[in-house]
Amino acid sequence: MRSLMLRLVGFTSAPVISALAPFILLPVISRIVGADGWANFSAGQSIGVLGMVAVMFGWGILGPVRVARSSTDRERAIILHDSLRSRLALACIALPAAGAAAYLISGTSYRAETVAIAVAMAAGGLTPAWFCIGRGDARGLMIFDAAPKVVAAILSLPFLLVWGNVLSYPIFLFALTVPAYAVHAWLYAHSRWRDGQTPGRLAAVLRQLAGTAAIDATGNAYGSTSIPIATAGLNSVDASAFASADRAYRIGTLLVVAVGNALQAWTLDPEAADARARQRFAVLVHMLVGLVGGAAIAMLGPWATAVVFGADVAAAPIPSALFGIAFVCISTATPLIRNLLIPAGRISVVLGSTVVAAVIGVTIMILGALSRSAEVVALGVVSSETSALLVLVVPAVMAYRRLGGAQTRE
Repeated sequence: MRSLMLRLVGFTSAPVISALAPFILLPVISRIVGADGWANFSAGQSIGVLGMVAVMFGWGILGPVRVARSSTDRERAIILHDSLRSRLALACIALPAAGAAAYLISGTSYRAETVAIAVAMAAGGLTPAWFCIGRGDARGLMIFDAAPKVVAAILSLPFLLVWGNVLSYPIFLFALTVPAYAVHAWLYAHSRWRDGQTPGRLAAVLRQLAGTAAIDATGNAYGSTSIPIATAGLNSVDASAFASADRAYRIGTLLVVAVGNALQAWTLDPEAADARARQRFAVLVHMLVGLVGGAAIAMLGPWATAVVFGADVAAAPIPSALFGIAFVCISTATPLIRNLLIPAGRISVVLGSTVVAAVIGVTIMILGALSRSAEVVALGVVSSETSALLVLVVPAVMAYRRLGGAQTRE
């Protein structure tokens, strides 16, 4: 239990610190850019997340499982090397595409900053965070993922406060994170670890990841498009208020990710004395996080966003309540996907849930944008997360029942 608590502390602190870095800056940025620029900048961040997903191409889902189940440094180095080859190739396409999309969807207010943040965040797809999670390496997660983001925020803060230079943040973010990713690659994927192993064909690597990449893509089709859709359809005031509600929700989901990161390798440990007990514990922890976090977003969202981002762009009560419900669903679904269905090879089930969620959620979001209703767009977000959870529950229970003693002894 002591080792589990240390793991929770280590894997929770790194993402939280990473999240606090931009969180320190966002209140400053929101006040500099105003209502028009805040909606654009938030849309750029969301587009950057989509670009990051394209670069990752499923490694964030399947990668930690493969690394956690590998037994030697050589196996892990080969996994990381294959991922780097595929992600670098995709980055050459995804980064320019993210910049172009941000340029087209944003208004004239702070357009250059919107494009820059989209590109900088898309480069986050090169992160080794998933590899550190699979290895159970909280220290590496801190050094190579969280620390560069914190330093970027610290260095850009005086530029924001003194000169109002918003462009400084995405520039520092890109300039510090990418070299950190490169250092990690040299340390853990260098040929000295691979024993001269010939790398697999890039096309073959991409084909193996196609299923999980589709899950990631469809999941983010409804998970990261709400702000761009709201920005395109709502007036600047409503879009900015919606962006603040979404930002509070996204910051909360970082805690879900942190808890999932902390528990995944422990839950999937092939030497576990009782695999089912670990699965139950992971689900219960995520449900508790979802209930507490969802209540906080629903009840405190409007007040907190007014304090943090400014009263002019504060979240409205109804969208905040809907985002709170969505938070409960996404937190509950996380261990079902990461610890039960993906390890059991039920990729088609997870893909099916994300397709259903994307169709339902994006349809409702678009209807909300067309009707110029932030509440309906938020309803699209909660509908997508709820429908995904409902599709996942029964297959996850079946996967849990199949664990039994056989897996425990492996």
